[in-house]
Amino acid sequence: MKKALFYVSGHGFGHAVRSALLVKELFRVGFRTEIISSADRFIFDVNLKGIEYGYRKAVSDIGVIQKDAISVDIPSTLKAWTELINTEQSWMKHELGVCRSERPDVIISDTVPFPLKLAKDAGIPSVLLATFTWDWILRYYADDDKRFLFLSDSLGEYYRHASMLFTTPLSFGLPDIGEWRRVPLIAKCSGHSKESLRKKLGLDDRPAYLISFGGMGISNIESFGLRGLTDFQFLIFSERATAKSGNLLYVMNGEFDHSDIVKASDGVISKPGYGVSAECILNHTPLIYTEREKFAEYEPMVRELKNYLPMTHITNSDLNSGGLGNILGNDLKFTPTHRTDTGLGASSIADSIELVI
Repeated sequence: MKKALFYVSGHGFGHAVRSALLVKELFRVGFRTEIISSADRFIFDVNLKGIEYGYRKAVSDIGVIQKDAISVDIPSTLKAWTELINTEQSWMKHELGVCRSERPDVIISDTVPFPLKLAKDAGIPSVLLATFTWDWILRYYADDDKRFLFLSDSLGEYYRHASMLFTTPLSFGLPDIGEWRRVPLIAKCSGHSKESLRKKLGLDDRPAYLISFGGMGISNIESFGLRGLTDFQFLIFSERATAKSGNLLYVMNGEFDHSDIVKASDGVISKPGYGVSAECILNHTPLIYTEREKFAEYEPMVRELKNYLPMTHITNSDLNSGGLGNILGNDLKFTPTHRTDTGLGASSIADSIELVI
């Protein structure tokens, strides 16, 4: 088999899930992939059952340091990125050694900047999968601290080394790279009917809503006042065994696929990030969203999502003071004007890589 080194951003779950879907398709076309990421291995294991792959836990990017799922720690983000860039030479030396040992046929990056220069230095083709890049995200904080301009410029130089860029709908602020290809969304569409999933989960006829805030989770979920909203059911992913508690259903991580829970729900309550938004589109599930604190992707994402999804907004303050009851049950319906997508981006990228590597 051919070999791929795949550096995956550890920021949230979205990068890891879509990268796992690409690893699965790469295996189909004859690649064994070594994943290098700070994202926990269980995310890949859950999505790559039966697929042979390697995994090495390592920090290759920072993303944005967050206090929780919606709040950003700007000073810590600046400090962490500055420290990481200062280690670039030692990182590059180590990874060049890995390349000499592993002799990969291609280096792939999901948003991580360093591997693209690594590939150039090693004389290996590189592929960038991105819906945004960190230089664009960090430049958004320049009015808080001008040092973000230097960081943004530095990271932008790495991205320009990519041999090829693949991107999907819901993409913003991408760099100018010569070979640029747009593919469908990369996300999971449940293979089960909504009715069968609800039955398996033990849901009754009341509307059911998934509370989903990605890898960061949310610590103050009790302030949402869910237990008092007895006309509705709520699904929440948990480290505990799947169990019901009144109108709350705690779903054990890994026992049910996230896309299945999205499909079973009458709506998803979340922040508008790529992963959950793409799953809502593919599984035909409305979105109830709250704002993200100072994140460059937020406003363009919301504007674009309105073309794909019926959605409604709840402020952070209303969400955290029991205001969900005022909007749940509102008629959020898909119409013929909402765009659709095949969700076949991963297979399209894998086929393209197979042709050129």
